[in-house]
Amino acid sequence: MFRKSLKAAVCVLAAGTALAACGPVQPGAAAIIGHGRITVSKVESTADQWTKELPNYPQVGQIVAQAREAQKQQPEQQAAQQGPYDPSSPQRSALYQLIEIRAWDQVAREQHVSVSPGQVDAFIASKGGRSSLDAFVVAQGLPTSYDLDYGRSLLIQRTMMQRYGINPDQPVDQQQGQQVLQRIMGDYTNAKRHLAITVNPRFGEFDDKTMSLGQVCPRLSSPDSGTPDSAAAGEVKCRL
Repeated sequence: MFRKSLKAAVCVLAAGTALAACGPVQPGAAAIIGHGRITVSKVESTADQWTKELPNYPQVGQIVAQAREAQKQQPEQQAAQQGPYDPSSPQRSALYQLIEIRAWDQVAREQHVSVSPGQVDAFIASKGGRSSLDAFVVAQGLPTSYDLDYGRSLLIQRTMMQRYGINPDQPVDQQQGQQVLQRIMGDYTNAKRHLAITVNPRFGEFDDKTMSLGQVCPRLSSPDSGTPDSAAAGEVKCRL
């Protein structure tokens, strides 16, 4: 099962929900990341598919509860405000996870971590197969069509842990775990900074203190082609 893998990685994910910046984006873009972009339509279609799949995975509630409990055990400066998914806004959850996938790919490039499709397949098979992974993907706010992408991100994180002396499947000394976490998060933060990410304010405010995607709050702004009617009217209500 992926439960141990998820627990091993959750401290990394919990500490690293930063979106590197929040600023002007191209019309119709939810985020600009590196030389590419994630469109509003992509975010919305991903969230729509996730919403359709969620009822098929009743175990998601338990997975989310365990992940959030693990987050509470992290130091305050590392614990993220972003939960496994935001039930009030699947679109925000989808955007966050789509950026995370690209960010971990950037970590792999910069740290020379080679993760081939065959290795991802073997890793997923060793943990029970894609049917076992699906519920964990849904618990993160993505539809199951992203299970290979999510599995790759997990494998990148596990490889980094192993490089720094931790076996993700074994109990870890707390002090050693924190030291390794800090090293991985340094790599992760640098990778995101190099990607020069900007986020459409429609999807939340970037909090540089908690390094998290925060609330969507009322603002006067010029609408872009992807914003909802409320944003076009110049106002977006706060939500978690």
